[in-house]
Amino acid sequence: MNCRAKTKTKRIERVPASVLLVAMACLSLPACHRQNSAPPAQTSTPPPEPPRLELTALTNMVSIKAGSFVRIRHPVTLTRDFWIGKYEVTQAEYAALMGHNPSHFTGDSNCPVEKLTCFEAEAYCVALSARERQAGRLPAGYEYRLPSEAEWEYACRAGTTNRFSFGDDAQAADAFAWTSENSEAKTHPVGQKSPNPWGLHDMHGNVWEWCRDWFAPYPASPTVDPVGPANSKFKVFRGGGWNQEIDFARSGNRFMMSPSNGIHFVGFRLALGQSSPAPGPD
Repeated sequence: MNCRAKTKTKRIERVPASVLLVAMACLSLPACHRQNSAPPAQTSTPPPEPPRLELTALTNMVSIKAGSFVRIRHPVTLTRDFWIGKYEVTQAEYAALMGHNPSHFTGDSNCPVEKLTCFEAEAYCVALSARERQAGRLPAGYEYRLPSEAEWEYACRAGTTNRFSFGDDAQAADAFAWTSENSEAKTHPVGQKSPNPWGLHDMHGNVWEWCRDWFAPYPASPTVDPVGPANSKFKVFRGGGWNQEIDFARSGNRFMMSPSNGIHFVGFRLALGQSSPAPGPD
């Protein structure tokens, strides 16, 4: 071994104490450790609730408050408010939604639609409900439909107890109804005759109007929110028409027909309200 060989040593530069202190402080901070780590997971937030829809009835609907009337000596009570059409559904309204006009009396689209079955009238109500719901004007739990027979009579009477909503004198009917006495054997545009006390036109005459109830004898007892039997052979229609005398258009008069038949003196009027229970025993 060469004694002259000298051991080489690396020169170590002295690190200033202030730099060491900063480095040690950084190691002790969590933020320094996270510099190169993945970002923290984002907390998911639930989507906002959809806006609550406000009920907006068609402009030609009349609001009817709950109440009662007497039907053959027995009270009938309606516990829920509803809306009913100010006019019978016109040919123009029906054709605009359903794409065709089944009526016999054409030439004036403001005449009531007629010659349609009860099933077709109900299909119109379903289509209208779908359109209004999609447009944000019909919240869940409400529907357009045919009026129940009790709703129809309650609205027709409009608080009266007479044979007609305009009184007992059939001679006064010309101002209120199109019947065989003045109709010239045809329908007429809706709303031409004077309304009943609640502002409803043609509740007497022009065309008979389908109701949602299956026909059955009335219960011989007080009833609350009756909707008729679960099924039967015939559906009820009310109100009289252009084809029969005014006496058939009494507020309490009723007729019936197979729901699959359409005839040129039967049309319908809309109702709007909370979805009704299924028909069943009163």
